[in-house]
Amino acid sequence: MTVMLERLRQLDAARKRGDLTDAQYADARSKLLSMVEDAEVEPAGPHARGAAAAKAARPRPRPAATSSARRAAPMVAPQPDPAESHDMSFFWGLILVGLCAAGLMTFLIGRLIGDITIALTLAVTVFAAVVIAAFQRMQN
Repeated sequence: MTVMLERLRQLDAARKRGDLTDAQYADARSKLLSMVEDAEVEPAGPHARGAAAAKAARPRPRPAATSSARRAAPMVAPQPDPAESHDMSFFWGLILVGLCAAGLMTFLIGRLIGDITIALTLAVTVFAAVVIAAFQRMQN
């Protein structure tokens, strides 16, 4: 990176001395900057695969602004990804539906066998097994 900065400084100095015209300077600078690859940071977590695939599908335009224009550009806070909040609301919706199903199963089995304690034990066991299976599936 310091080599690139040094070459940019040399180009600036050559333009100020009059060794390069503005067109030559712009051409040399764009060639120099095109050699630098953009660093991409992979997000971590369960949504990493989906976010990386969505980001790869979108074309990224290369900015053609000068370094002074980049310094003058205001900093914009990153917006939260709407897909992440949607996934969590879907998760909590499933948990709510599961709890309602466990309650309904407890009531029906309790009415069927006549003992609410055994019905509650059976419903909690089945619900726990479903939650564990869901978490294992979510991790994979």
